[in-house]
Formats: sequence, structure tokens, C-alpha cells
Amino acid sequence: MVSRGTDRRGAWPLVVIAPLFVALVGIAVAVAIGALGVAQLADEAIDHASVRAAWTSALLGERLSVLAPALRLEAVQLAARRTGAEILVAGEPGDVVLDATLGAPDTAHLRELIAARDGEVSTLMGRTRFAARALPGDPHAFVVSFVRVPRAPEGAPALIQALFALTTLLVGVATVVAYAVARDAQMDISYVTRRVSDMAVVRSEPSGEPVPVRTIDEVGVLTSALNELVGRFAEAELGYRRDLERARAADRDRAEFLAAVSHELRTPLNAVLGFSDVLLSEVDGPLSPDAREEIEQIRQSGAHLSDLVSDILDFSALEGGRLVLHRAPVDLVAVARELVRESAVLARGKDVAVRLVGDATLVVGVDPKRARQIIGNLLGNAIKFTVKGEVVVALSHDDACAMIDVSDTGPGIHPSERTSIFEEYGQTPAERGKRRGTGLGLTIARRLTAMHGGRIELASEVGRGSRFRVVLPLKPGGP
Repeated sequence: MVSRGTDRRGAWPLVVIAPLFVALVGIAVAVAIGALGVAQLADEAIDHASVRAAWTSALLGERLSVLAPALRLEAVQLAARRTGAEILVAGEPGDVVLDATLGAPDTAHLRELIAARDGEVSTLMGRTRFAARALPGDPHAFVVSFVRVPRAPEGAPALIQALFALTTLLVGVATVVAYAVARDAQMDISYVTRRVSDMAVVRSEPSGEPVPVRTIDEVGVLTSALNELVGRFAEAELGYRRDLERARAADRDRAEFLAAVSHELRTPLNAVLGFSDVLLSEVDGPLSPDAREEIEQIRQSGAHLSDLVSDILDFSALEGGRLVLHRAPVDLVAVARELVRESAVLARGKDVAVRLVGDATLVVGVDPKRARQIIGNLLGNAIKFTVKGEVVVALSHDDACAMIDVSDTGPGIHPSERTSIFEEYGQTPAERGKRRGTGLGLTIARRLTAMHGGRIELASEVGRGSRFRVVLPLKPGGP
């Protein structure tokens, strides 16, 4: 209902604006044509008045030249009445000899008019065109005629009336046609819009139903292009669904395979580790130094293999989204203290001191197992790469976060490798060449930290060591 209401609001201006635009353009064109026509008629009226003034002066001069002087005034007055013009006869100094005007110009002005011969001047009749012609046989006398220029050009009212009628007819027809075309176009557009909106309906999944092509104009071309796009989208979506299903199946197979392999590996590994512990406890008799060393190597290798299996399983669970956190109040200091004590086995045979500094207690709501795994992975990495010096685990906090710093005096990490070590199976060249491992320890630690709403920061200097800082929110969901 909302989409169709919006459609009506969008359709109304189009149906109105198109005819209105046509009507305004038609009226504007008609007004321009009328203005040009009236201007042309005005120019023609001025030219006609100029010709009448010239002919009146010339013909009256011919007439006066053959009349006796006593009859000339009557002839001038008669000509003025018949032509509707003002006429006077002046001598060369500008003196008025015969006058048939409403008011003759003064001598100076009259001289200027005679000198100009033709032009425009304002008289008591209004705007007039004048013409001065010499009297035949008397070059010192001039006939000056004044013909009024009409205020409204002749024919202008008829032109305006005809133009108004024609404009009304043409603009009316054009407006009706524009309205019909706009209405049809809007109906087609509204139809296509509704059909496109209907593609979002669940029953038309996955890609929507094609829109029927109702016209062969631009809207029809657009509809055909839309249908083609819908078809391509449908094919792409089906391909995506097939690929997604194959990926899910592969993920399920991988999970099942890892679960089966882990079970098959853990059973003999537990047996190896268990019997190694029994032998090292000398329950069956004392061990020679060589035998003890060999059994310890067996146990260390078994423990390492067990850790590798655990890392792979944890990473698979993280990738598949199957790992769930079980939060509880945990004293991270106690966890770190226990891990530092256990790490003595890893540091055995090295000139490396492992110590814990910081708060006496630091209780945070985290998953106990995963918190231990995060700190243990960072601590194990630090001890593994530190040949001489110390590894320090420091715990602190502020108002919002708990900080766990694991620092070492190892070789450090080159800037170009500080991103790759957090990637899956990412290891530094030295680690790949000299150490054992899957390259998943830091990846798992980073992802587990992110699941708790925290982050891992790295600061390192080549040749002087590294510091990994785990920042965890004191409250779940905090920064």
C-alpha cells in the first residue's frame, strides 16, 4: 500500500506538468509572434505616414504652382481636410505663408524641418511624420505636410484576434495530446514499477516474475532490458545457491572428517601420553638417565601432536561458526599464574625467565577455557621464540578494559610480517624454517579475542623483542 501511494504521488505531477508545459510554450510562442506582428505593423504604419506626407507635399505643390495666389489658401485647407493632415506653406526664411495646421511651429523649428526635408515630429495631433517639398517654379517656397502616425497600427486588432483564435485551437489540441501521451506513459511506468515492486514478494523468489511487455516504445525497451537483467540475476542466484550448497556440504564433510580423525588420533595419543607418564613415574621400576630422556622426548612429541590436533579442531569450529562462548567471572591473574607455572616445561633448557607482574586479581566475564587458550597461545609463542632473556606476563586494567601484555626479548617481528602472522597458517620465515607448528595459534587467539569483543595489539622492534597486548572489555559487549 505504501509503494502504490507513493506511485500515485509520483504520477500526478507528470500528467499535469506535461500539458501545462505544452500550453505555456504555445502561449509564449503566440505572444512572441503577436509582438513581432504588431511591431511589423507599427513599422509599416510609420512608413505609410511618411509616404503620405511626401506625396501630399509633392502633389499639393504641383497644384499650387498653377493656381492664382488668391486661391492657394483655399486649396491648402481643402487638401488638409481631405487627407487629414496638417499643411503649411513657408518661405525660405521660415515665415509661414499659408497655414492649415492646429498650430504652426516657430520660425527656427520650421527652418530645421525644411532643412531636414523628412522625419518625425510631435505636433498637437500627436506623433507625426513630416515632409517638406519645394514649390515648383518658386524654389524659395516650401510645402510642409504633417501626417499623424496612428497609435494602434491598422490591422493589429484583427491580427491579435486571429492569433488568439489560432493559439486557443492549437494549444488546446496540443495540450490534450500531451495529456493523453503523458497519461499513457505514466500508466506504463506505473505498471512496470508495480511489477518490479512485486518481485520482492516471497512467492516470486528467487528472482521475481518477468514483466510483460505491453508497448514497443522506450518503456517497452526498458521492460525488455529489465526482464533480461532479471533472467541473468536468476541464473546467477541459482549458481550461487548451488555453489553455497556445495560449500556447506564440503564444510560438513570436513567437520565430520576432522571429528573422526581427531577421535582416531586422540585415542592412541592419550595412550602414548598416559604410558609415558606411567614410565616417568617409575612405577614399574627405576629408569636410567638415557631411558628417561627418551621417554620425555616421546611425551613431548605426543603433547605437541595433541596441541596440533586441538588447534586444527578449534580453527575448524571457528570457521564453521560452531564455537560458542560460555562466559563466567574469571580471575585472569589466577589463570595467568597457572600458565606461567606450567610454562616452566617449555622454558626448560633455555636461559629464559618467565614471570608474572601486575594486579593481584582481575575478574572479567569471559569463557574460562578460551581465556586460558588466548593467554597460553601468546605465552607459548613468546617462549618458543625467545632464546635468552625473559618473558613477562603483565595484567592491568582501566575503567572499561582489562589488558594482558605478553612481552619477550626474542628476535622481534619485521614490519612487513606483522599482519601475516595473524592470518591462517601464517608464519614468519624463521618460524617456518626452524620451528614446528600449524601457524594457527595467533589466528585462534585473535578470533577468540574478537568473539569476546576485544582486540590484540602488537608492538615489536627487530632484535629487541615483541609485546602482544590483549584488550578485553570488563563488561560483555563493551569496547
